[in-house]
Amino acid sequence: MRIHIVACRILSRELNYLASQSGNQIDITWLGRGLHNTPDQLRKKLNGTIDGLYEQLESRALEHRPDYIVLGYGLCSNAVVGVRCTDIPIVVPRTDDCIALFMGSQKRYLEEFAKAGGTYWLNSGWIEHSARLINGEDMKRRRWLEYAEKFGEDNADYLIEVESSWEQNYTTLGYIRSSVYDSPSNREMTACEAKKKGWELNEIDDDLRLLRMMVEGTWNEEEFLILKPGERIAADYTGLKLKAVKDE
Repeated sequence: MRIHIVACRILSRELNYLASQSGNQIDITWLGRGLHNTPDQLRKKLNGTIDGLYEQLESRALEHRPDYIVLGYGLCSNAVVGVRCTDIPIVVPRTDDCIALFMGSQKRYLEEFAKAGGTYWLNSGWIEHSARLINGEDMKRRRWLEYAEKFGEDNADYLIEVESSWEQNYTTLGYIRSSVYDSPSNREMTACEAKKKGWELNEIDDDLRLLRMMVEGTWNEEEFLILKPGERIAADYTGLKLKAVKDE
């Protein structure tokens, strides 16, 4: 079976490893982590990337038609809502976001949330492909200088305060240790960040179960939405996260 995965780059170490072990033929298109900050732009990029695969097939730049397109994303602030299926089925994990993919299931994600709801999760992939570690002081200082130049110092103070207000919702910095490659320096950086913010540090091991299912094609309806031709993704509020609706 041929599977073309479109995924966030923070999954690159794990998905590349699993793809190398799979009996399926796997191609992967990587998208930047920064798109998570703008769900509407991420949705456009996902649809554009899928359309681009069809263009490559038509021009024969892509010589083999995939049997399935798999998205390495969860609901991700509704970023996948509106993604359309033309005639190659699209498979999407029924998770809130990629953190659940690293944890192995949406069930474990919810269990961890129940234990410590105010947790901001990191792992090596997130750190390696992000331009900032949460809202680092250096980053805040640069943004303050930009705002001060454009809007004045008082307005700069206010804008930085608003941008940083989300941190009040968190008390714990979570770190997911990778079973593929876990960087000691990234773990140390996370521990330092937690200490600096006065947050607790919670380290857990990853589980590659969902990511392995993505490359092996062992999907089930409970944990994956399989979008058929002529359908698009919609949000589901029954706990399944995603559902298929007719694309009109």
